[in-house]
Amino acid sequence: MKFEGHAIGYAWAFAAATANASQDNLRKLASGRARPVEIVALSEIVNVVVLGALVLARGRGEKLIEAYGQTELVLLALAAGVLKFACAAALQHALRLTPLSLCVPYFAFTPLFLLVMSFFLVHETPTAQGVAGVCVITAGAYMLNANGATGEEGKLEKSPRLEEGGIVAEDSVNTFGTRRRPSARGPLDQLVPAGSSWHFDDAELAKRGCLRRSLTTQMSTLRANPGSLITLGIAAMYALVADLDKLGKLHTTDLLVFMFMQRAFLLVLPLAYVLIRRRGAFVALAASKKVAVAIALIGLLDIASMFAFLEALNYIFTSYAVAAKRTSILASVLGSAVFFKEPIARRLPYVMIMFAGMALILLADAKH
Repeated sequence: MKFEGHAIGYAWAFAAATANASQDNLRKLASGRARPVEIVALSEIVNVVVLGALVLARGRGEKLIEAYGQTELVLLALAAGVLKFACAAALQHALRLTPLSLCVPYFAFTPLFLLVMSFFLVHETPTAQGVAGVCVITAGAYMLNANGATGEEGKLEKSPRLEEGGIVAEDSVNTFGTRRRPSARGPLDQLVPAGSSWHFDDAELAKRGCLRRSLTTQMSTLRANPGSLITLGIAAMYALVADLDKLGKLHTTDLLVFMFMQRAFLLVLPLAYVLIRRRGAFVALAASKKVAVAIALIGLLDIASMFAFLEALNYIFTSYAVAAKRTSILASVLGSAVFFKEPIARRLPYVMIMFAGMALILLADAKH
C-alpha cells in the first residue's frame, strides 16, 4: 500500500514536470515579446479568473470567505504569492538574457535547498542516499557552468544581449583583479594577483593555477550568462515556496480555495504595475494572437502544475516531490533545441549528470 501511495505521488509530480517543461518553452517564446512583469500580470489574470470560476462553480464561496478569516492561512497564501511573483518575474527576465538550456538546469539545485529548509520547516529528514543525490546534482551543475557554456570552438558562450552591448572580458587583467602569466613550464598559464611579485615552485603554482582557473571560469561563465545566476537564486526561492505550499495545504480544508487565495495575492503587484505604468500591454496583447495564446497557456499550465504538485505532497516528501518535478529540466533543454535552435550537444552530458542525481533522490525515497 505504501509503494502504491508513493507511485501515485510520483505520478502527480511527473505530471507537474510535464506542465513545467511546457511552461518554460512558452515563457521563452513570450520573453522577447513583452516585459517580464507584463507577462506575469497577464498570465495571472487567466489563473485568477479560471480558479475563481471553479470556486464558484463548485459552491466553495462560503469556504473562501471562511478562509480569509484564518490569519495563518492568509499569511501563508500571501507569502507564497509574493515569492511566486518574484520568481516568475525574475525567470522571465533571466530568459531574456540567457538561453533556456543554460537557465533551467540550475533549477536542479532546488532539492539541495529543500533538504535543509524542509528539515526545519516541515520536519522531513532526508536519507543518506538522498543527500548523495543532491551532491551529484551540485557536481553536474558545476561542470555545466564550467564546460557546458562553451561554444563549438571552445570559446565562452555569452548571452546575445551582452554581445550586442559589446561587453567583452579583457585578456590582460580581468574583472577579478588577476592577470595571466606563463609558468616556467611554458604553455601553462597561471593566474596571479595583478601586480604581484609572489613566486612558487612549479607544482605549487600548477595546483593554485588549476583551482583559480576553475573558479574564475565559473565566475566568468555566470558573468557572461547572468540568467544562469538569476535562475540559481530562483531555485532557492522555489524551495521556500514549496515548503510554504505544503504548510498552506496542511492549514486548509480545501485545496482549490488555497490555490485561489495564493494566486489572487500574486496578481496584486504585477496588475497594479501594468494598470499604472503599462496600460498599452493589453492593447499589444490583443494585437498578437500568438503571444496572447502563449500567455494564456502559461497561466493554465501554472494552475495544472501547482495542483499536481500539491496532490503529490499527499504521498511523498516535499524535497522528493520537487526532485521529481525537476525532471522537467531535460524536456525543457530538448525543447530549447527544437523550438529555439539552441546548441545543446555540449550541455546534455552535464544535464544528464544532474538528472542522475535526481534519480538517486527518487530511489532513496523508494527504499525509505
